[in-house]
Amino acid sequence: MRTYPECIPCILQATLNAGRLAGAEEGKLWEAMTAAAALAARADPKEPPIALGAAVAALVRERLGKGDPFLPAKREGNTRVLAVYPHLKARVRAAPNPLEEALHIAAAANALDLGVYREIDFLNMLDQALASPRGRWDFPRFQAMLEGAHTVLYLADNAGEIVADRILIEELLERGKHVVLAVRAGPILNDVTLADLQGVGLPPEVEVVTTGSDLPGVFLPLCSPEFRACFRDADLVVSKGMGNFEGLAHERGPIFFLFQAKCGPVAKEAGVRLKELVLRGPGSHGEGSGPA
Repeated sequence: MRTYPECIPCILQATLNAGRLAGAEEGKLWEAMTAAAALAARADPKEPPIALGAAVAALVRERLGKGDPFLPAKREGNTRVLAVYPHLKARVRAAPNPLEEALHIAAAANALDLGVYREIDFLNMLDQALASPRGRWDFPRFQAMLEGAHTVLYLADNAGEIVADRILIEELLERGKHVVLAVRAGPILNDVTLADLQGVGLPPEVEVVTTGSDLPGVFLPLCSPEFRACFRDADLVVSKGMGNFEGLAHERGPIFFLFQAKCGPVAKEAGVRLKELVLRGPGSHGEGSGPA
């Protein structure tokens, strides 16, 4: 996905949110933000938005100091969604098709995104997202391709959301799949890192790897060779969130994008309306179903 003009203020707002959460002194924050704006002005629109977002985040960390300003919010998100895990799990168990319901819940949980929203009321926002309409929803194809898959690579996105991902991952495990979960290699926004998996209750049989980068999404040219091999070898890829969609939308392979369209550019690229839930399989907008 290319970078749209609308992406620039969105990235700068997320950067400002991080600075505020970190308690940056006003003068230093001003310097960091003006430097970030200058960097954004030189962005290559042909690159995905996550590439610019990572470059801006690195610059701001250099100006304001390292650390993870979103850490308290990430912990709160995991705690809040874990509290309703039994309810969500029961909802899946009672559904006519538990796999599809788990996909629906995971897509709705993508609303819990501090890269888009300055503040999140986790449970209220999740309830609203669960009531959101589905846009493109390629479930029959997903189900068919899953049947023939052994290894499923699951690309995680945000904290809080990862609890809903756990429910979907449990459904995949029940179907005999080997699940590899990929998280960010370093802190960026409220995206999940290895440290953020603590206490989530992820099944022990899940293999956990990192993407080898701290981009807020997967962009293969900037991922580690080890992760690229993992991506290439997977029989099926579940790509959660808008950042992963931004970086992988034109990759070929057995990729299913699962997210809520929370901004105009991503909704346009995905061919859906704003706020709709998306399960989009391969076969359009330059994608193919052949090997990656």
